Amino acid sequence: MDIAVMTHALEREWNMTKKNTRRLGFDSRPGSAGFSLVELIVLTAVILILSAIGFPLYLSYSRALETDGAARTIVVALNQGRQLAVTRGISFSAELQTNPNNRARLCSGTVVPCPSGNVWTGAETDTSGWHTLENGSRIIQGPTITFNSLGAATANGVVRVQNSSATGSLDVCVSPSGRIKVQAVGAACP
Repeated sequence: MDIAVMTHALEREWNMTKKNTRRLGFDSRPGSAGFSLVELIVLTAVILILSAIGFPLYLSYSRALETDGAARTIVVALNQGRQLAVTRGISFSAELQTNPNNRARLCSGTVVPCPSGNVWTGAETDTSGWHTLENGSRIIQGPTITFNSLGAATANGVVRVQNSSATGSLDVCVSPSGRIKVQAVGAACP
């Protein structure tokens, strides 16, 4: 009796499993397992077409982000120099070195290159006060910019940064009022 009950229970469980797999889209019939070769070729072709379209777009996007990141790094360094000039009540200058060094540092006073005793060192600078651009980005044009104790720049200036592949550039504009902004290359700097 126990064997008959067990056989009936196993048969019932097997039928339930078969019914549930059919509901999920699986069928235990011999001809329905897997994908056909044509379906796999079509899927591969769709993936290749999407990759061919998407990869160049991704590359241009990543280069634009690299250029924007380099410009924002310069903006942060210049704003820090402006803040130091206002809080300490003395002039601060930004010394920028173009390619191949691609770095910037701040020093108190108006003399550039910075005398060793006047160099400001802080977060994200090395022991000499240099803040280096990351990802191979370059400073193409870097004038000396000095902020007075009121936060105004002594003269306007444009710092131009470029991505590592030299396909995109942005200007960091410093107006005489001390306002710093990122803009397209060639736009007027007020």
